[in-house]
Amino acid sequence: MVTLKKQHSDWKPLKNKVFKDAKLAEKIHQEGYAVLPLLSDEIVEQLKAIYTREHSLNVENGGMFYSVYSTDNEYRIRVHQEIKDVLTPVLNDHFQDYKNVINSFVVKASGKESEFYVHQDTTAIDESKFSPLSLWIPLQEIDATNGVLTVIEKTHWFFSPYRGVSFAFPFSKIVNTVRKYLKPVYMKSGEVLVFDPRVIHNSMQNSSGKDRVAIICGVFDKDAEFITCYKDPSDEKNPIERYRHEDDYLLKYQNFFYDCHIRPTSGTKLDEIPDSFPAMLSEEFEELCAMNNITPVNILDEESNIQCNMIAEPDGINKPELVESHI
Repeated sequence: MVTLKKQHSDWKPLKNKVFKDAKLAEKIHQEGYAVLPLLSDEIVEQLKAIYTREHSLNVENGGMFYSVYSTDNEYRIRVHQEIKDVLTPVLNDHFQDYKNVINSFVVKASGKESEFYVHQDTTAIDESKFSPLSLWIPLQEIDATNGVLTVIEKTHWFFSPYRGVSFAFPFSKIVNTVRKYLKPVYMKSGEVLVFDPRVIHNSMQNSSGKDRVAIICGVFDKDAEFITCYKDPSDEKNPIERYRHEDDYLLKYQNFFYDCHIRPTSGTKLDEIPDSFPAMLSEEFEELCAMNNITPVNILDEESNIQCNMIAEPDGINKPELVESHI
């Protein structure tokens, strides 16, 4: 069981109801992740073929590419649907009363600018009613050289249910402390990381000389609405604004790469919530870890000034002319 000193507004994660396996549901609820051998070699090859057909990344210093960042909506929808067609039989075997809202390639091009930031994924549903779930699906073996995902178990219990790219994480000032606890998740081809995206995670630098290709698959409860959070950064006292969107928001919103920090220009504003969750101190985080038997791993124990090169398009080309209109 997870032990806490206090809870934010009496909030705590709910056990996800989409699992058919009750023991797996409990493991994700308590620990935040599990690695499962879900995909056959044939399915992995089908997914690789989709990637190869659609992409031609050629990035000198490395970086991160998400297909959801592309400004080509037809490409995003096509990739999502083709992956969905391959994965649906697997998802149906393990999940119930669910909907698959996004399938996106997540590619780490080899190079010094490929380590990704320590983060939690942004809010995407009403977490007072539902819990989010993601599947991270590498299309090759994952080792220490090619951008392994690192996680801190149980940390989906530690923080606020409101997260967005327009405002800082509660641990943003203690990242060097948090980094000490990140644990690498080495995986074989065909294995899938099933995880609560509120768990603190990052991915290490890819120094293998080859692109590391993975898929992120988002699974919602069938009744969950797509909800995002925004906060006007002009004043720390500003409230958190919540917006409701259509289920295809990640497929049809045009400019995630260039304007994800601005107030949403689509969807319906639901409400405003006081931002009452304080920044966490190193001492408090380390105490929580000790209370929950989370020990330092120190695989990323040195201070890091990450310069992650974010790639916009599937040919590795960004479109700087689009930035100017959103500054």
